[in-house]
Amino acid sequence: MNTDEETTVANPYRAAIAGRREQSRPLTQDFAAELDDAVAAMNAGAWISTAADTFFTELTGHVTTCGTAAEGVLQTYQTAIDGQPAEVPPNSWQTHWRNLR
Repeated sequence: MNTDEETTVANPYRAAIAGRREQSRPLTQDFAAELDDAVAAMNAGAWISTAADTFFTELTGHVTTCGTAAEGVLQTYQTAIDGQPAEVPPNSWQTHWRNLR
């Protein structure tokens, strides 16, 4: 028979982080693609001028920034998940994390 020290349970804190990551995935994908229609319109010639060229350069910079931010969100979740053990003792803080306010 196992003692409490030998017994482990699935880490509910890790599972909660993983769940939130999956909930945020569609939002980060939407955020990364938020400016795609504007880029497509500019590529199709919606606005042609020197000012448009400057605008397009800035727009594509913002597209890159949005994509980097979206990737960063998912990476932050993954880093948090990777920092947690899959199994923890039943009396660990991870099993009671919702009560730690």
